[in-house]
Amino acid sequence: MRRLYVCVLTGTLSLVGVSVCTAQSTSTPELVTDRPDFTESSDVVGHRVVQIETGFTFQQTDAATRQITTPQVLVRVGIGARFELRFAGDGFVSQSVQTPLGSARTSGHSDSEIGAKLKFLTASHAGVDMAVIPFVSVPTASQGFGTTGYDPGVKLTWADDLPNGFGLSGNFNATSVTGEFGRAWQREFSASLDHDLAEGWGAYWEAYGTVAPHHCDCTLDTGLSRAIGANRQFDVEVGRGVSGDAQDWFVGVGFAVRRLGK
Repeated sequence: MRRLYVCVLTGTLSLVGVSVCTAQSTSTPELVTDRPDFTESSDVVGHRVVQIETGFTFQQTDAATRQITTPQVLVRVGIGARFELRFAGDGFVSQSVQTPLGSARTSGHSDSEIGAKLKFLTASHAGVDMAVIPFVSVPTASQGFGTTGYDPGVKLTWADDLPNGFGLSGNFNATSVTGEFGRAWQREFSASLDHDLAEGWGAYWEAYGTVAPHHCDCTLDTGLSRAIGANRQFDVEVGRGVSGDAQDWFVGVGFAVRRLGK
């Protein structure tokens, strides 16, 4: 797995170099990413487009535990106008736990994820954009940093434009997760409000969480993104858990780059 992440990062750097050296056309479509917010977009990257999204997150999981996660790679490969393949993984994970005897640190790598995205409704025809993302989590993690089984799931995304330059989007995710006593369904919801700002900046405000019959592990977060030319984006985010077993707080930064198909 370490070799896989090295290859992905090498590819990222290569694409950055290509995007810097290539003249951009005025007809280049807008760069739309699935980060930094939890909500996945309803857009696909486009035919023969390769898009790589990476990030770094530092979080206070609870009163005793802090965690660093990087490079959080998502690789998106467009096949046709409404379909893309997706390959993802959080990468390297390092946890620090405060104990009565001092701080104990453990490190390892995460599970990987293979999936696809199909956009089946567009706002121009249906009044709303919608896409479905089937996926399977592959048990490639170090012990204690993932599950022991192949965990299938599906994400349903939607997005709609609002007046005054605002946009509203959301997800419903359902995953069959391997646990100590067998499989259980994990259900997640999200809603995100975004707005374009001046000079290539954008902002979002979001609520998301894992929902059970009688409680929600819910988080509120916000962030900024900045377009760098037509094919690159930098972002920052911050969030705080507000109920249940959600993490206490987190901060993150990220970068996205794409190579347009020919």
